[in-house]
Amino acid sequence: MTMSCATARERIHAALDDPEAVLTEDLQAHLDSCAACRRLHDDLDTLFDALRGLPRMPLPPATLDAVWRETVGRREPRWAAPGLARAAAAAVVVTAVCATTLYFVTPRGPKKPTAAEIARASAEAEMVLGYTARALAAARAAAADKVLASKVSPAVRGEPAVRPARRSR
Repeated sequence: MTMSCATARERIHAALDDPEAVLTEDLQAHLDSCAACRRLHDDLDTLFDALRGLPRMPLPPATLDAVWRETVGRREPRWAAPGLARAAAAAVVVTAVCATTLYFVTPRGPKKPTAAEIARASAEAEMVLGYTARALAAARAAAADKVLASKVSPAVRGEPAVRPARRSR
């Protein structure tokens, strides 16, 4: 199985980071077959050799102290500024007060009707049902009279049924 170029590049960087590391057989085989990865290895090897050949300059103590304070010496995260804890506590208190106020001010479910409202609605319903009953009775009587007068009575007497006159348009 051949090694991919991405895997070879990762292994090249890992090998060059450790000056005593040796290239594995599969990486060497990939470098022998891939010109692009071989060029990358040769360029990086030349660069690393040049950097290793430079004299080491000691860092000034002030710089070392600054790096220490900014990295290892920090005890609290960067977001934990001095006044941020008080601001967060205040925000929690304000949120709790607002939520409690809304809980006690907001009504709990549908409003129940009063006895007077129920009595008035009942009286209005009875009135509507009364009008409806009277209208139905009047319609029934009118229909019966019309059917009896125009169809049944003439048929009993042996007369032809009276047809209503057609309206002209």
